[in-house]
Amino acid sequence: MDFSYAILTDSTSDLSPELRKRFKIDDYLRGVISTPEQENMEGNLEEEDDAFFDDFYKKLKANPNGYKTAAIGLEKTKERMRLWIEKGLDILVVTISSALSAVYKIANQAAKELMEEYPSRKILVLDSRRYSLGVGSIAIVASKHRDEGLSIEENYKLLEQERECLHQMGPIDDLNRVASKGRISNAKAFFGNIFGIKPLGDFSSEGMVTPLGKVNGIDKTYKVVIEYIKKTIKNPKEQVILVSQTLRRKQAEIVADMIRKEIGPREVIVSNIYPNTGINCGPGLYVAFYFGGKITDLSYEKEVLNGIIKKL
Repeated sequence: MDFSYAILTDSTSDLSPELRKRFKIDDYLRGVISTPEQENMEGNLEEEDDAFFDDFYKKLKANPNGYKTAAIGLEKTKERMRLWIEKGLDILVVTISSALSAVYKIANQAAKELMEEYPSRKILVLDSRRYSLGVGSIAIVASKHRDEGLSIEENYKLLEQERECLHQMGPIDDLNRVASKGRISNAKAFFGNIFGIKPLGDFSSEGMVTPLGKVNGIDKTYKVVIEYIKKTIKNPKEQVILVSQTLRRKQAEIVADMIRKEIGPREVIVSNIYPNTGINCGPGLYVAFYFGGKITDLSYEKEVLNGIIKKL
């Protein structure tokens, strides 16, 4: 086994302390959060109490413009990386999509400067082209590859291919909010947030969440999500599927249970979305992340989703 490098991610990966410990994720880059009560507090991944998340999203719903996020700065990024370099380790960093945040760009600059300072060390930064537990899923796979003995370079090259196969599927309540934060593409035709209408989307190859279709009614939404996963997933029995949620724990658990019964992966884990991600997607999201076929220009994925919807 090659443990000569550390695996880091960032605070948008939504990996709880329990998940980081279980899947051997060494550390993460902290983001910055501004709240109505406090500016520039650390966006960490340390809370585990469901009540904290429920309270946070209720406050966010009541005051959506009072919360903001920012990427960790260059010096803080270097400081975090330096902790591992000084332990004699190389570093593989998995960041949020560069289309959604400056974290990737800053981490690359930090890596460049630190490798000039420590020429014997390697720091590779991977743009996950994903967000939330999509980032977390890729970091977990990176840890698995390390356990299997892959070098840092081999791991990075394989992850470049695997990220193109990481799908998401699930509804979001407020597309207007997500679009206003620049976190979604092609959302204009789906605006309106009519009660009961649930937009559903997957990732584009550029790392943006793109709406593919919309469903009327919660029960239909569950069925469409499951059928879409069935048609796009590969090797489910080998996978741990992660489900993120913001103030939709009940719905997330229902979807997770349906995935267990109808798709049969190795495991399904439901987890909270932390504030550093949640401020930009808002309350009312539950989404499953899983590996499937390579994502196209989304014409195929759109055809699959809307074919499912038509049959309901």
